Amino acid sequence: MGDNNQLFFLKRHAPRANGPVLEIGSKDYGSTADFRSSYRDVPYTGLDLAAGNNVDVVQDLTEGIGALPPGHFDLAICCSVLEHVDRPWEFARNVTRLVRTGGRLYMSVPWVWRFHAYPDDYFRYSWRGIEALFPDFEWSHRYYSTNVEDEFIAIDEFPDADNRMALMQPVEGGQRKHLPYLMVNMIGTKRAAGDAVPRTSESPDADLRRVFGDKPVEQHIWDGYMAWFYHTNVWKQMRWHGVRTLKLPSDMWNYQEIIHERGVDWVIECGTRHGGSALFFADALAGRDAPGQVISIEIDAQARQVEQHPRIRFMLGDSGAPAMAREVMGMLPATRGTAFLILDSDHSKAHVLRELEAWVPLMRKGDYLVVEDTNVNGHPVRPDFGPGPWEAVEAFVSANPGLLIHDAARERKFGATAAPNGHFIRN
Repeated sequence: MGDNNQLFFLKRHAPRANGPVLEIGSKDYGSTADFRSSYRDVPYTGLDLAAGNNVDVVQDLTEGIGALPPGHFDLAICCSVLEHVDRPWEFARNVTRLVRTGGRLYMSVPWVWRFHAYPDDYFRYSWRGIEALFPDFEWSHRYYSTNVEDEFIAIDEFPDADNRMALMQPVEGGQRKHLPYLMVNMIGTKRAAGDAVPRTSESPDADLRRVFGDKPVEQHIWDGYMAWFYHTNVWKQMRWHGVRTLKLPSDMWNYQEIIHERGVDWVIECGTRHGGSALFFADALAGRDAPGQVISIEIDAQARQVEQHPRIRFMLGDSGAPAMAREVMGMLPATRGTAFLILDSDHSKAHVLRELEAWVPLMRKGDYLVVEDTNVNGHPVRPDFGPGPWEAVEAFVSANPGLLIHDAARERKFGATAAPNGHFIRN
């Protein structure tokens, strides 16, 4: 579904289809324009991330095309969707797979627009950005549209229209420039394979995919790095203030960003081991002058190399026991800020599931959770491990829908992580 200007554009520049039509982002929220009724004489498929009115197929196009037939659609419509996609290169690759040779793709994306999260908002695109993402299409009918009904500006005739339409407002110290709301609208026709534009340095991963196959190139790189880091035992040589942490450096960087960006006051660590990570979390809390502490739990203290610290409270016991979870959460003041819970003790599925069941219900909305070592059991290391943290997370999320929000953007920030499918915000 889209807005009236997108419907006007379609009726003028793609009024008919010679075969099946695919609408990407088709869910009707009650205030959107109807595209389906314009193509009643051909098969029409509405696709979205979630089921709902006007949705025929539920599929995440960053993950693949599912049961949709490749090279099937004569016209694909994608309006106000791409800005919400966190991996647009994968999305573009799969959309391209679905359109037949000679078929068309109508793309409408914001160029200058407010932040609008459905469920999140990642990018803004120029017409050149769309061409770079979809190099297998010959693009034409490039127009800006505004929030004014039926107002279109030909980009080829007025390439600087965005700047020419800007308004200057006098403010103390100078002039503030205000750009109008602008959408980029364009239609691409898919070239035959032999007519494709040669790949250049602007899209190098397209050539790499021929080597690596359907699996994203980035994932091969991340998995390879993680396998090297894990199997060479580099992770066992990581230290903070001389004390072993047993963590991935990029994960630790992510953790201190989480602590500062989300205003974390308390860190609860299930699994002390040597104590290096507890020291790291204590330093991160001190760095933002947080009022709370690190509470670090371990079944015994045999390996611990830190005895006392003003910002750390060490506790002995079973981190999967409901009584332990209640005791620790009871130490936090009623007026506390955000808490950050890290599960990094026994990595068996049964134990991690016990931890999740004991701790998550006691967390508050906005608290942060990381389940470590979801990378074992073939995700991508230690395929011989058996069911572990990853499988525990899957079981818990399946049994408790809506309780946790997967923070995929944070998880993928540095590519490789020891906690894939393990970063969550309490809902």
